[in-house]
Amino acid sequence: MTRFAALIPALVLATPLAAQDRESICSASAGIVDAAVEARSDGMGQKKAIRTIGNGLEGDAAIYKAAVQPIVNWVYGLEEEQLNDEVGATYEKACLAQ
Repeated sequence: MTRFAALIPALVLATPLAAQDRESICSASAGIVDAAVEARSDGMGQKKAIRTIGNGLEGDAAIYKAAVQPIVNWVYGLEEEQLNDEVGATYEKACLAQ
């Protein structure tokens, strides 16, 4: 949980997300986490995952592009045994608790 807690404030302060409500920020961030976990599980390289996930954020979701790189970097830094379907949900729960 500590690793989640350290990442979340940095993302919110470093991106234009601060103006958004916490639920929207946490939900969107958790979606990026899920996409990064899937990309890593599928064997996609870290740089390609950053590009692919970032390019997939269009319209209103485009404001979250600045959060993609730090989130993907964090996911790719997790131990292999930590990667599962619960990472995004755990991240969102920690984010909402901040």
